[in-house]
Amino acid sequence: MMPVNEGIAICQTSRKIFRYSLVWPLEGNELSPGINDRIRVIIFFIINGIIIFSLSTHAYLLLKHPEFAITEELAEVIALTGCTYMVYVFVENQKNIAFLMRDLSDFEIFGVPSNFEKRNKKLNLVVKLFFCYTVGAVIFYNFLKLSEKSECKRISSERGMKENHCGLIGPFWIPFNIDYFPVFQLFSLFGIFFSHLLIKMCLHISLNAFEIAHHIILRIQHLKVMIEECFDNKSYTVSQRNLERCISYHIQILEFASRLDNAFFQCMFSHFLLTGTIFACLEKQILDKINILGAVFHILGWIMALFVACIGGQDFLNASEIIPNAIWNSKWYQTDIRLKKYAVFMLMRSQRALRIRAGPFGVLSFPLFLAVLKTSYSIFCMLSS
Repeated sequence: MMPVNEGIAICQTSRKIFRYSLVWPLEGNELSPGINDRIRVIIFFIINGIIIFSLSTHAYLLLKHPEFAITEELAEVIALTGCTYMVYVFVENQKNIAFLMRDLSDFEIFGVPSNFEKRNKKLNLVVKLFFCYTVGAVIFYNFLKLSEKSECKRISSERGMKENHCGLIGPFWIPFNIDYFPVFQLFSLFGIFFSHLLIKMCLHISLNAFEIAHHIILRIQHLKVMIEECFDNKSYTVSQRNLERCISYHIQILEFASRLDNAFFQCMFSHFLLTGTIFACLEKQILDKINILGAVFHILGWIMALFVACIGGQDFLNASEIIPNAIWNSKWYQTDIRLKKYAVFMLMRSQRALRIRAGPFGVLSFPLFLAVLKTSYSIFCMLSS
């Protein structure tokens, strides 16, 4: 048996990213975070609180100048506030998620699924690619803002405003002049790093739910093979032993599915609660011709986070059909009547769909993805009227 803190063999890349972002315990403390881990989380929320306060203050000051549209500021404040709450919920459930990862890494009772290593490597690769996208997108967005620095200062000067944020990644309120070397460069690097620290979190939390769902699906596929071979031997004793093993495995999988749903229920609720509003604000920003390219990249990132979550939820829903089909495809018809009764009970229990809920919005799925897009259009029409 592996030591309790070293028993997690899945989600290696996601855990490194969360650790780098200060919201996941250091290696060896994942199942029992210590005081140092809590301090790192507090630092994360203090930094992001300062950023949100700065953005909110700038948006408030702009309200005194009707000629300035605050669509961009509104979208960023909503996005960062929503991300912060989503991270808070994720941190609250961190231990439950870590224990679920550990239990999904334990193959002592039922053995290792045949495709485990291959699936685990693919999922880690997907997370790395998305991480590279988020880093590249933040850097590109920053250079885009730098290229617009002169135009931003010119417009601000014409309207009688002193803007310190021109050239920075976001419209921050800064109460003193920073437009000289090396202060501006330091603020620019600070903005890139700490914006990246929070902005990527919604996508990676969605990816983490996606990863864990697919590790549970891998177990379901493993159980499918066991069920299909369950009644191949005509001996009652052998068939009974095989069926009992399958039932135990099925109960464990259902428990994993329930724990996944409970761990990410509130995260997905906050995600979908705010995503439609953020979409609408960014669409309005594009309509107002304010930083169009930046808004496009911003909205693509949110669409990606939304779609990743819905793919994971839809795949989980689809996996619900695997066990009933496996029972039907097995040689249940040639076994003893007593075992047929147990197979019927197992079939009945399989009728309940596996799901990841998103609060009262429903469950993560493609229909929910479309529903959020429709909601964003309705909010956009309201903002435009």
